[in-house]
Amino acid sequence: MPDFTQVNSEDIAILALGHFVIVFIFFACAQLYLANGCRRWLNKNYSSEIAHRYNKIGLAFIILSNLLFCARYMFIEVGLYEHTLIQGLVIYPGGVLFAALGISLVAMLFIDLTRLTRTIHGKIQFSNTTIDNHDSEILKKHYSPSRRQFIKSAGMAMAGAPFGIAIGSASATAHDYRIIREDLFFETLPVGLEGLKIAQISDIHSGIYMTQSQIQEIFEITNSLNPNLVTITGDFIDTSINELPALYNTVSILKSDFGTFGCLGNHDHYGSGKAVSSAMQQQGVNMLVNGNTSLRINDENLSLIGVDDYGSGKHDRARLDDALRGINPDTFKILLSHRPDLFDSACQNNIDLTLSGHTHGGQIGMDIFGVPFYPARLLYNYSDGLYQKNDKKLYVNVGVGMVGIPIRMVKPEITLITLRTT
Repeated sequence: MPDFTQVNSEDIAILALGHFVIVFIFFACAQLYLANGCRRWLNKNYSSEIAHRYNKIGLAFIILSNLLFCARYMFIEVGLYEHTLIQGLVIYPGGVLFAALGISLVAMLFIDLTRLTRTIHGKIQFSNTTIDNHDSEILKKHYSPSRRQFIKSAGMAMAGAPFGIAIGSASATAHDYRIIREDLFFETLPVGLEGLKIAQISDIHSGIYMTQSQIQEIFEITNSLNPNLVTITGDFIDTSINELPALYNTVSILKSDFGTFGCLGNHDHYGSGKAVSSAMQQQGVNMLVNGNTSLRINDENLSLIGVDDYGSGKHDRARLDDALRGINPDTFKILLSHRPDLFDSACQNNIDLTLSGHTHGGQIGMDIFGVPFYPARLLYNYSDGLYQKNDKKLYVNVGVGMVGIPIRMVKPEITLITLRTT
């Protein structure tokens, strides 16, 4: 296997270091806020001796979480993260502990905002009323010892809840792959492309939470769908080109009638977009990096178009005009774009179907008593699933991998799209 570390550039190293420093500063400030909030709550509800004991336990927990979380970078660099022992003792425990910290932080923010709101409301109420003896008795009952004990018990339960949520989420759905079957109808579809089956995989994120055996399982599931062609819409790796071997060793097992096609995502450039593209090309994946290709299927032409990652500023590598150059405007056109943001431009350029990923569906989301709660739908115009403008369509695959922490409440998916004429 080629040594892909040779293609890593100084610019990529600087970008990776800058990314690490920003993340470190953010999480350091967040943890200081969380630690200070817990200390205040313990000092308020417990004796100084008990509060001191719990504070030491909390500090040890934070230190351990950070050590394990940072250790994963070392194991990525030396290429040992796939070892079962490392996965069980460092990778997943570190991810789960850090996830618990994040959940605790969100809970602390909610509590502080609620307290601030009640304080402001109370001051307004107090300024408009006077407390008589009867009201004073009510206040004494409100803050009775039994109520304080309840607050203590509830607080301890809330402290433990993040661990349960993190562990449960990490084990329940992280690798519970679901098959999404979509029949998409087009007025413009040539008769010869009727029934064409396209398998879409997205956001593999080969790395500490996606090992070679897990990638192989995904590809074997994809093969079992008997697709006519396979598409991979970006984020082959997570953060480093040292995560490439797991993909390099497995991607060639993908089988279809007309081949496998891919485009680059933002995480591919955190390592090296050139290295990812080169490695996949060597293993038979047709990488469409601001380019296109034409397939002849049942005497009909199908144009496959792919763009590089669509970012902002100097990180915008997508060149749709270049990707469309030389295409017959009368052919049925499919665009591979890691980010779904290009859908509007795709419609303007008469592209029939756009396949994207990137969002992970938010990775966190659920139905609560039948009510959908998916924060990603507030952040993205196109967050997950199927979208349509006139007769043009976009499908956003929520991906199979994970980023940051090993939690996936939104189930990973492999999509099988069948083209149909109306």
